[in-house]
Amino acid sequence: MDSHSIWLFVHIVLLVYWLGADVGLYAVMILVKNPKLSYETRKTLIMMAFYIDQFPRVTFALMLPVGLQLAQDLNLFPISNSLLVFAWVIGIVWSLMHLAIVRFKGTPLASRLLQINKAYELLMGGLFIAVGGWSLLNDSPIAAGWFAMKLFLFGLIFWIILGIDTVFQPFTTILRMGEHGSTPAKEAEVTRQTHLTMAWAVLLYLVVLTVAFMGKVKPFW
Repeated sequence: MDSHSIWLFVHIVLLVYWLGADVGLYAVMILVKNPKLSYETRKTLIMMAFYIDQFPRVTFALMLPVGLQLAQDLNLFPISNSLLVFAWVIGIVWSLMHLAIVRFKGTPLASRLLQINKAYELLMGGLFIAVGGWSLLNDSPIAAGWFAMKLFLFGLIFWIILGIDTVFQPFTTILRMGEHGSTPAKEAEVTRQTHLTMAWAVLLYLVVLTVAFMGKVKPFW
């Protein structure tokens, strides 16, 4: 058994838990927008969603170091051991940050971590899009076209998640109803935000599946 096979297995497990948990979140969005449910029921569903949401976030954070391990094995890019160590540190710290945001939700610390997370997603998304896009146009620094496309799409995932976290907040809107009560206008806003979030979630799934397709099938070089 070689190390590449082990890392490939880990990569598959991360993808399974990523998409599997996201399907659970999608189901919660379908249920929670129903105004016939009591506020307490909707609040319970939202609290459950916050915990389920940690699976795709942590698996996404760990995709970076695991992906670099695979890239090093395949000699797709000159990756030093120092870079690998750095990637693992980033992946683990980012995972812990996600868990801390939920653990300290509603505190100044959680708010600060959320802002750091958004800045990180913005920068990392731009980095991968730039490297992948430049390589697709110039065959450098990455010559393999499928891998360059994979990096480009991986960067888009950062920005899609950032957009969902920043713009679409149906759960937050529902939780605020506990303080002021529900109205038809508020329910209409929840429905609108939920539908937008669900549409962007579908886009996220499609991009993730395309990234997986690129890595497995390697449709072009």
